[in-house]
Amino acid sequence: MLMARLVGDGARRGSSLVGRFGDHTKRPAVWAGIALALALSGRRGRNAAVRGGVGYVAGALMQLPVGIVVHRRRPEGAARLARIGPVTSSFPSGHCASELGFSIGAAQEIPWLFVPLYSATLAAEWALVRCRAHYPSDIFGGAAIAIVVALAMAKAWPPHRTADTESARAEAPDPD
Repeated sequence: MLMARLVGDGARRGSSLVGRFGDHTKRPAVWAGIALALALSGRRGRNAAVRGGVGYVAGALMQLPVGIVVHRRRPEGAARLARIGPVTSSFPSGHCASELGFSIGAAQEIPWLFVPLYSATLAAEWALVRCRAHYPSDIFGGAAIAIVVALAMAKAWPPHRTADTESARAEAPDPD
């Protein structure tokens, strides 16, 4: 019922600017291109690309066992709109886990990247709900996995600090 109200019968292609943008950003090649552009932009960009890439792969791998255990069917009409019939579990969304994992990972190195990368992620996830490849709860499940991955990465592998950041910390008065 919620799906019918949210997306009607579903649509293969987006009819709005956000929908068309999401149709493109749900493709892994787009995220690889973003990583390449970051890597070519300098040291901080390379760090962001590597961290984002690790977040992408880790998010994708972490959702697999959950999907195997849950094995939720895709929304009604998904096979009709998909080019290749969906064979994987709907919950959690591997697209969301990997794309948001990339976005948060890259933003751990360059914080201002979060807004544009998250916007691309959000558009991609809307495209997946719109074409009935996922329920909205699948997206939230994938997002939860990406957040856990990002928190674990930040704890186990702290973001690189630039010399400016380190010198600012050394000059700041100690709060104790």
